[in-house]
Amino acid sequence: MRAAVYEGEGRLVIKDVPDPVPGPDEVLIEVEACGICGSDVQMISVPPGHPSTPPVIVGHEFVGWVRGAGAAVRDVVIGQRVVCDPDPKCGSCNPCRAGRPANCTSIVALGVYRDGAIARYVTAPASAVFPIAESVPAEIAALVEPLACVTNGANRAALRPGESVVVFGGGAIGCLFISVFRASGAAKIIAIEPSAQRAPVAKAMGADYVLTPDEWTARRGELLPGGADVVVDAVGSVLPQCIDAAAMGARVILFGMNGNARPPVHQVEIVEKGLTIVGSYITNFTFPAAIRMVESGALTLAPMITAIIGIDDTEAGIARIRSGEAVKIVIKP
Repeated sequence: MRAAVYEGEGRLVIKDVPDPVPGPDEVLIEVEACGICGSDVQMISVPPGHPSTPPVIVGHEFVGWVRGAGAAVRDVVIGQRVVCDPDPKCGSCNPCRAGRPANCTSIVALGVYRDGAIARYVTAPASAVFPIAESVPAEIAALVEPLACVTNGANRAALRPGESVVVFGGGAIGCLFISVFRASGAAKIIAIEPSAQRAPVAKAMGADYVLTPDEWTARRGELLPGGADVVVDAVGSVLPQCIDAAAMGARVILFGMNGNARPPVHQVEIVEKGLTIVGSYITNFTFPAAIRMVESGALTLAPMITAIIGIDDTEAGIARIRSGEAVKIVIKP
């Protein structure tokens, strides 16, 4: 099968590899669609901004059809359409047993530490797959994984209807936060995004204002004189700006990941404002909620899809996301 293989620092190769074979407790999934994630971009950067163990097939935001199952699999139906949690939790380590599966110490992430889904087939633990309706377009179904991660962050933000929000970053994650907060009753949502191509998408997803960093500096006193009740870093490097944008007693959600960023922090502001700063990582029993939102049509997600491409164009798709031109690019292998 054709696959997008990360071979080491800065090297992504599209090549033929053997079809995978599921283990006893795994299923074989024929990939229908797989999104390119910001972490894929970071992984392939020089130096890498996200860890991995090359060589590895990349891709973890996917939907597909179960085509085979190991001997120990009992509860997954061959032919079923599924999405997958690419960070399978063990259920037995101390964080899992304490109800914190996002902090599982035994995760072997698909597309990062084991082969992922920018390929025709992928294997995954049967316990990590979830059925999804056939009526959901493939490119939208492929958004369930990042949406489940964002739902975890949104839950931790505990937005109350009528509160204000600032989201730094108008990429895929920022847009998903905007969509979820809009559906949750936010009164005013401001997105900070320098890319002229991404700004209209953030607006279509529900932002009341989409401003460049300079425009935000000039207009924040007019738009949010007291600061925002909820602030999200969907970039991975703007904690100081988030602290500055936060109102007294605000909640700051740190979601974006950039292992190369080392921003200075003015800690006294956190104390004086009484801020709650929370790091939000992957999912926390949030796949079912994300699937319900997608199946019900509660969120308008189509504006996020910049392009649908073939597997041979994976590198070009990654470059478009890195440049800030694209929001979400989906591969149909």
